[in-house]
Amino acid sequence: MYRNLFYIVIYLLFTACSGTQEIKIPDNVLSKEKMTQVMINIHLMEASLNLTGGNPNKIDLAGSSVALNIDVLKKDNITKKQFDESFSFYTNNPELLSEIYQNVLNELSKMQAEVSNKK
Repeated sequence: MYRNLFYIVIYLLFTACSGTQEIKIPDNVLSKEKMTQVMINIHLMEASLNLTGGNPNKIDLAGSSVALNIDVLKKDNITKKQFDESFSFYTNNPELLSEIYQNVLNELSKMQAEVSNKK
């Protein structure tokens, strides 16, 4: 999980634009908030699979094969097509993808802190 996340973050750092131009998100693309939640769920599922050695259906994410149970998409009430179109849009707009991943990292860090505090 961390390796894939590391590569995406590095990519974003090298490709992020410094402009503040507002980019309109098309109707067929998930909102930044919804995409953030989906990405959180994907990374949690990937981490779970890495721990348990599971191998469910696969979805291609950022050019690497990421094990992902289709139930993650169903949980968020989205189709694979919606995810693919949204991921493609955000990948082509790295400044937006960077915002999403910053939110993903913040939320995952909060979750990790909560788990650590319960121990």
